[in-house]
Amino acid sequence: MDLTLRDVLELPVMAAGSPVVRSAADRVDVPVRSVHVSELSDVAGTLTSDVLVLSIGRAFAEPGFDPVAYVRSLREAGAIGLVVDPWERPKALPSGLVQAARAVRFPLVELRGTIRFIEVTEIVHARIVNAHYERLRLAERAHEAFSTVGSASQAPDAVLAHAADLIGLPVVLEDRTHRALAFAGAGSAESLLRDWPARSRRVPFSAATAVGGPEGWMCTPVGPPRERWGRLVVPAHSAEQPSAWMVLERAAEALTVGKLLEHSPLSVEIEAQGDLLRDLLHGADEGSVRARARALGLAAAAYYAVLVCRPARAGQERALLDAVLTSDGIGGVLAEGRVAAVFPCASVTAEKALLERVVAAVPAGLAAAFGAAGPVRRLGELPAALQEAVHVADVESPGAPGLRRAGDLGVRGLLWWLREHPRLHEFTEAQLRPLLTLPEPRASRTFATLRAFVEAGYSMTEFAKALNLSRPAAYSRLATIERLLGVDLSDPDTRLSVHLAVLAHGHRDSASGAPAQ
Repeated sequence: MDLTLRDVLELPVMAAGSPVVRSAADRVDVPVRSVHVSELSDVAGTLTSDVLVLSIGRAFAEPGFDPVAYVRSLREAGAIGLVVDPWERPKALPSGLVQAARAVRFPLVELRGTIRFIEVTEIVHARIVNAHYERLRLAERAHEAFSTVGSASQAPDAVLAHAADLIGLPVVLEDRTHRALAFAGAGSAESLLRDWPARSRRVPFSAATAVGGPEGWMCTPVGPPRERWGRLVVPAHSAEQPSAWMVLERAAEALTVGKLLEHSPLSVEIEAQGDLLRDLLHGADEGSVRARARALGLAAAAYYAVLVCRPARAGQERALLDAVLTSDGIGGVLAEGRVAAVFPCASVTAEKALLERVVAAVPAGLAAAFGAAGPVRRLGELPAALQEAVHVADVESPGAPGLRRAGDLGVRGLLWWLREHPRLHEFTEAQLRPLLTLPEPRASRTFATLRAFVEAGYSMTEFAKALNLSRPAAYSRLATIERLLGVDLSDPDTRLSVHLAVLAHGHRDSASGAPAQ
């Protein structure tokens, strides 16, 4: 952090002289780059910028001394303040000098006690050199952190975590519509992102790093100069330090480069919304959920609808998201093969109509399943609703993909919940072992035949049609299966047992990632 005139006046060696600010007391927070002792009445050409001048006031006693010209020469030469230890005591500072300094709001400090200027200069210059070294070290750390992050195209979360750690302040990434896409640093999401869009809109976007707004936010744009897609924000008054400026700009460069190099089809905002939805699956406190959802643009509503979809083929997650997302909803990828969306709605009736409309608009062949849950009244209820919708979408159901809820699953939903239970595995193996232990490919063909019979609802006509067989051939196939299993499939209890075993076997293979036999 830069050394200021206030810091210099508070040093023990300076405080021993009982300094009194005679002019511009509100401007003592200016940075001090160096300290210089001078007794010249015209300091032109002898100073560097941002220098604090120390004097015993010999020039004040020179014939024809002009206080106005003296103060002007100090300012023009780069001085940020003047500290005077009068060499003639108890003589006070000339009133003309005080008035000239006040007229241009130039900091003027009078010492009431004697100090050693050499000690002041040694201590101040040591502090300045140390601060300069710390800035260089910080710049080196920032280079190491962000060059690695940028080249690796890591998530914005990693960039923000590095930035927040380097400057010790919270950092937020937002897009042009003031949606908070990611954040890092001390403090909870609830406090940091409270009313974020409204607060952010009070700070206009700028072409370069700047501090503005009623809360003194530091902001730097992110993206190529002609395609700025967001900005980094340090929402703290203490952000006006050069080290924070440097770190924030390096972080913005890393995000820009990472965005240009990334191969993911998902945009930063979709990634951010997906992060929130994934966190919801693992449980999150309601305050954090509310703040992050609002910051991402989810409008307040009486109810919220939850939809989870499975794409028909791998790699279609982004296309499916584009098909289901509306302007006022949020959505993201939960995992490979699962996308989710949350929509605000006015009532239970509106929720049903909204989801049916969304599902109907998805192009044929793009989705394999749709699972809905809710509607819920509070954002804190979203984690449970999202888990339920995931369950519904994961359960294999016959027929064309349509909107389903937990109540539509029937026994398939129960078997899906129990798919990892060892008792269910034992039951399935006991019912189907004679078929599953046949040599391949006979085992797969025979099991497929049995599954076709179950899915046909035990109708011989539909069974024969599904396998493109004549009725006698279909009866022959079924008789072979009955003989292998040692059962009579016309018995209701036997049919129920075999039906459950076939469904459970399919769920088990789906859970393990293997195709059902």
